Amino acid sequence: MDSLRRDGHTVLKDGLHADGWLEKGELVRKPVELDRLAKRQAEQIQTHWPSADLIVGVSQCGAVLAAFVARHLALPVAFVNLQADQMTFHRMNVPEFPQRVVLVDDLISTGTDARLLVAGMRRAGHTVLGLSVWTVRQTAQLPELPLLTLWPHPYHTWSAAACPHCAAGEAVRWEQVRE
Repeated sequence: MDSLRRDGHTVLKDGLHADGWLEKGELVRKPVELDRLAKRQAEQIQTHWPSADLIVGVSQCGAVLAAFVARHLALPVAFVNLQADQMTFHRMNVPEFPQRVVLVDDLISTGTDARLLVAGMRRAGHTVLGLSVWTVRQTAQLPELPLLTLWPHPYHTWSAAACPHCAAGEAVRWEQVRE
């Protein structure tokens, strides 16, 4: 995980401040390392939700990770898009009947996408068993749902007004970051 760390006064895209962020691209660009984490997620999912029928990931990095996790579980995978606060299935896999799904993602910063994803899955008639991610920021507002993580998030998050880096006059090192 050390290769993902970006230390320093950070302003996240949503306006929150932090003492660093994680660059998931460091893993996504390295399939062998990504597969090692996907296997760990798959093992957790198998232990906690053995009745899962479908692994779901959000388009882009979440979809790539979901495909790796699904391979280890020998389960089908679906990709979804989130746009304008709506969830839609990518045309490659639109489940035709209710499934027991596990949502897979890499990092959760605010929880907004996770909440939209859970609501969309439930509207589509699916049972959401839980959420499997690498890590979650402590300020994330998550849906009422079981959560599995691989490790605790290493950085703290504050509002701009409560940021100790701002209070100390420290310059921002990273701006407009979306984990």
